[in-house]
Amino acid sequence: MKFARAILTATALTGSAALALAPTASAATAYRLATVPPIGTVYAHNLVTLGVSVGPIPTGPDASTPVILTVTEPGGDAHTVTMPLTFGVATAATPIHEAGRYTATFTFAPPGGDRAEATLQFDAVESPLTGGSSS
Repeated sequence: MKFARAILTATALTGSAALALAPTASAATAYRLATVPPIGTVYAHNLVTLGVSVGPIPTGPDASTPVILTVTEPGGDAHTVTMPLTFGVATAATPIHEAGRYTATFTFAPPGGDRAEATLQFDAVESPLTGGSSS
């Protein structure tokens, strides 16, 4: 009888500790985005690689949620790229059509966490390869 009571008490204490330490179902993870700007000079009429890291590294269903990148050109045109995550990091090559200031907005909206957003601005210059004439 003493042995059964000790096992019952230990089981009850273990269950209570597990419930006390478990995260609540309504608590969402607060993610942060860190953008990776283009490296070097960005030329118009070319591709540029943009990157983002999500922290903490998403797990479960959040890990398969992509980052949505919206690039707005100097003229106001915008295009969207879906960036799949790999261990919390994503990169995408996106076309640059004209010289000027670009705005890149990264959005991460996982099902189990809070929506996170980050914005990056960069400048593109006219390409030296497309500006000349061939006479």
